[in-house]
Amino acid sequence: MHRNETITFAGTRVDILVTGDETGQQFSLLRITNPPGVWTPLHRHLHEEETIYVLSGQVQVETGGEIRALSKGDVVILPRGQAHRLGNVGPEAAEALVFCTPSGFEQFVREAGQTGTASAPAQAPDAEALARLGSLSTRFGIELLPPT
Repeated sequence: MHRNETITFAGTRVDILVTGDETGQQFSLLRITNPPGVWTPLHRHLHEEETIYVLSGQVQVETGGEIRALSKGDVVILPRGQAHRLGNVGPEAAEALVFCTPSGFEQFVREAGQTGTASAPAQAPDAEALARLGSLSTRFGIELLPPT
C-alpha cells in the first residue's frame, strides 16, 4: 500500500495519492490544494493527459483561448499538448484531484517541489522554486510557455 507524500510544488500543496509504480505506469492520482490567487505558469504536457475534478473552491482554467470557471463537482480534461494554466480565483483554498495518464507527472512534482506536510499552507512560488521548475521541465516533457 502506498503512503501519501506531500510536496510543495509551484505554490501548491500536492498530495501524491497513487503513483505510476502502483499502476504499471498507467496513471497517477494527485490531490492539489491551491491558495487564493495562485496560478500555474502557462504550460503544456507532452506525455500525459490531465483530468481535473474540483473538490472545493473555485478554479479557473485557461486553454485554447477560452476561460472556464470550475467549482465543486466540475471536471475538465486537458489533452496532452494542449497549452493551459490553472488558477484559484476564489477567496479560499481550492482543492482538486488530478488524474494523469500515463503516470510520470508525479516524478516531476517530486523533483521540482519540496517535501512538505499536510498542515503546511501552500504559498506563491518564490524565484528559487520557479527556477527549479524551469530547469526540470524539459526532462519531464513539460513545456513552459510565455504568458499570452
